[in-house]
Amino acid sequence: MASSLVRRLEGRSARAGRALFLAAACTVALSACMSVSTQKVSMAPVAAADPAGTIQLSRAVIAALPNDTSVTLPAGSQWRRVGALPQGDVYRPLSGLFTIQTRRQDEAYAVASSGKLLGFYLPGESAFLPLSRPVALPVEMRQ
Repeated sequence: MASSLVRRLEGRSARAGRALFLAAACTVALSACMSVSTQKVSMAPVAAADPAGTIQLSRAVIAALPNDTSVTLPAGSQWRRVGALPQGDVYRPLSGLFTIQTRRQDEAYAVASSGKLLGFYLPGESAFLPLSRPVALPVEMRQ
């Protein structure tokens, strides 16, 4: 009787240990998926004499990030040019914060060149995050 009780407890303990191991492995795998590779950059702000351009998107833009997630820039959203990187012009949303999931939730500005969204500038890290593939920007209005 006592030995069967011990065997049952050992079995439960082994199952609990396996479950804990699987949970830890899933956590590590998910955090690796959210991690993305960025490039350190220095943004040149728009000069006071430069006209600060504003664009408005005519439709939503869905962009794939290198970590197999995607982000959506909303239709009708307005973005003001705030600077430039070697990769392109940097646009900040006019309606508050725009964030993307990298290692954590980061504020992001759109980086575009020749009518295409190329990636995002992460001001908190002074880094550029390239997209998996550039996406056309359907610009409705330019000022």
